[in-house]
Amino acid sequence: MTTLITGGASQTGVALAKLLQASGHPVLFASRSGRVPEGFDSVKFDFTDPSTLEAPFSVSGHKIEYVYLLLPLLDLSAAKPFIDLAVTKGTKRFVLLSASGKYKEKGPGSDGTGQVHTYLDEQGLDYVALRPTWFTENLLRIYGPGIKQHNVIQNTMATARIPLIAVDDIAQAAFDAITDVGKLPNREPILIGPDLVSYSEIAEAFSQTLGRSITFSVISREEMLKRYLSYGVPDALAHYLVNREGEEESNGESAALLKDPKSLTGKLGVKEWIVKHKQDFIAA
Repeated sequence: MTTLITGGASQTGVALAKLLQASGHPVLFASRSGRVPEGFDSVKFDFTDPSTLEAPFSVSGHKIEYVYLLLPLLDLSAAKPFIDLAVTKGTKRFVLLSASGKYKEKGPGSDGTGQVHTYLDEQGLDYVALRPTWFTENLLRIYGPGIKQHNVIQNTMATARIPLIAVDDIAQAAFDAITDVGKLPNREPILIGPDLVSYSEIAEAFSQTLGRSITFSVISREEMLKRYLSYGVPDALAHYLVNREGEEESNGESAALLKDPKSLTGKLGVKEWIVKHKQDFIAA
């Protein structure tokens, strides 16, 4: 009953693997680069290289019944050959990491992982599509340097309040999707954090935790795009994030998610996450 985790050592993939390992469920990482955490079996795999698609199903000691689909910047044309193959090899359930937002809804207007979600549904496959909002961990990846070096958070959203979701809560939802899917409210839950926060409120939380003043300032969409790209966010994803920020600022769509029956609320709030990761924001 092996779970194949695609995408190599991603944040959510590693957290999910640890939960599965602790509960006695075998795990196999599929990685293009070979970067995987210690203590786990792995296989070279690339969605865009047909010669590697069979490899996960030939690893001794593993019978793949679940697949965690992490498809960074890939669409259905890249994912479909592997999904079709996995079905013939006996895969029971696919757990797709998608995203919230109107373009990730299943249906004819979807793009990216939304197209994959649509295909899984149209084929009548057993699947769960996890749709997280904004990752709390981006506070470190994207905003960490500014906080540590300049005591500032900069973003395009002046007033929007968003429900940041922690990686550990996303991994728990993926774990439940594999081991006890009945715990989920539905098969395509929108994953949100327990509270709505603005970036000015986040700056205040950092100030209280770090014991120094962290300020918030608004920057342009162009400057935010440059910021994302400078921290290694791929071009397509960077543009997607900036567009989502514009939508949040103009219509505050995330506020409705707290009352949406499709939503699944995580346990770790932003303030608690900041306290937990306090040391990561102290300049060397």
